[in-house]
Amino acid sequence: MDTPRAGLNALIAQCRKLEAALPGQDEARSSPAMHRFVEAMDARRAPPGMWSPLVLAVLVMAGGLGVGIGVLDLLLRDAGSALAAFALVLVCAGMALALAIGVVSFMGGHAFGLVVLKRVALGLVAVGILGVIAWTQGDMRAVGPVVALMGGLGAWLVLNSNGFYVFAGYQMARRYMERNRGGGPGA
Repeated sequence: MDTPRAGLNALIAQCRKLEAALPGQDEARSSPAMHRFVEAMDARRAPPGMWSPLVLAVLVMAGGLGVGIGVLDLLLRDAGSALAAFALVLVCAGMALALAIGVVSFMGGHAFGLVVLKRVALGLVAVGILGVIAWTQGDMRAVGPVVALMGGLGAWLVLNSNGFYVFAGYQMARRYMERNRGGGPGA
């Protein structure tokens, strides 16, 4: 893994490969290394990286609040306070929905959730950078864009941490093994 981006992309690719093997349960058998990995994680009181979804949620919601503050700041002058407050609530609700979809999907062992979380983090970084550019031009105050940028960068760092990689791999391997064992559609 040369760069953090390559690491996250490699994790997503590996999870997709594992998901592709799920429908053919008779042909695809999990490796002994996967069994040892899941057994070692199950033997622990808490798997490594179990903190990562919570930290990720806090950072993404902080970044979403920063985006909302930026939107509030932009709309407050021209559109009025009612529309600006509605936009703030809408942005925060949209961010919470995207976060919920990503985390629930990833915790269920689906690669789609990792893709959603990656795009949310990169989106926060992009909006934060654009907001900082707008602030330098005098179009808005800096607090919203800086909070969005810091939340997005923090989320990106969590997504590229070793703890997150281990926990995401554990969720995917556990789902794969339960499906192969006939353990049901869950997890």
